[in-house]
Amino acid sequence: MNGPSQAEQQLESGFLALALQPAQAGSEAPDAALVAATGQALAGREWSSRHLPRRPQLLPQLMQTINDPDASARLTARIISQDPVLAGNLLRIANSPAFRVQDRAVASVHRAVTLVGTDGVRQIISAVLVQPVMDLQCAIFPDFSRLVWDHALLSSRAAADHAHAVHQADAFAAQWMGLTQGLGAVLVMRQLQQTAAQTGRTLDPATAGTVLRQWALPVAQRVADAWELPQAVHDALDGGHLDGELGQSLRFARAAAAASLLCRHGHMGQGQATALLEQLPGTPLATARWIWRRLHGRAVETAADEQARQGA
Repeated sequence: MNGPSQAEQQLESGFLALALQPAQAGSEAPDAALVAATGQALAGREWSSRHLPRRPQLLPQLMQTINDPDASARLTARIISQDPVLAGNLLRIANSPAFRVQDRAVASVHRAVTLVGTDGVRQIISAVLVQPVMDLQCAIFPDFSRLVWDHALLSSRAAADHAHAVHQADAFAAQWMGLTQGLGAVLVMRQLQQTAAQTGRTLDPATAGTVLRQWALPVAQRVADAWELPQAVHDALDGGHLDGELGQSLRFARAAAAASLLCRHGHMGQGQATALLEQLPGTPLATARWIWRRLHGRAVETAADEQARQGA
């Protein structure tokens, strides 16, 4: 694999169009001055701990318990329940499209731990670390933060499955890679909004899409460096290393997550989505279909569903 395939480009464009839906569309051509100013700001920025989510205090104890084959789900749940924020996030993520395994919502931490299993808990705990900084207020693109978060969760799930099934690679590292690329997109949008405000320029979908394509992965790579994630994750987030094993998993995962969200929001049929995924090179057909079933063949709660529930 060299550059993005036509199927990858179509799915990426579709997802960006979904995430960057404003009240009024702007120009079809990106604002070159705003693109350049944002890129300069991102290139010169120093990424420090204040830009990254804090680690929950219970995480070391929790990870030790998760990695203990003799520890019970009840013990894991009891530790998680000591931290109300951690417990609330676990339940919310366990009920998200990426992890939900049944029609009825999961209401208890113990049930969530039992349903998702050890690997699922590892993934959820990682997501809990990333979620606080993924929350972004964006008036012009009101659904951006929510959709990018959903995309990151789905990407993390698909990347872990792909890395394990296709390359026998580290699924946990692949899952972190999926989350980090979503975080990169949010940090880029945050800088883009700041630059637009500072320069007095109007932010539009064409400009935002251009900047996100250029900078989401490079910023994610900087986050991976700051977090001291494995070198393989750093390389996979490098545009020049997308042909490596984890790079292939990342490319497939991002495409699969985009396809799933486009289906969930009524912008694409499942037949078209699976046909596009089956065109992606480097993934056996049976594996692509298996990951799609795990990613999309489960109870679905869209952003609209969550908003309706909150309103009720």
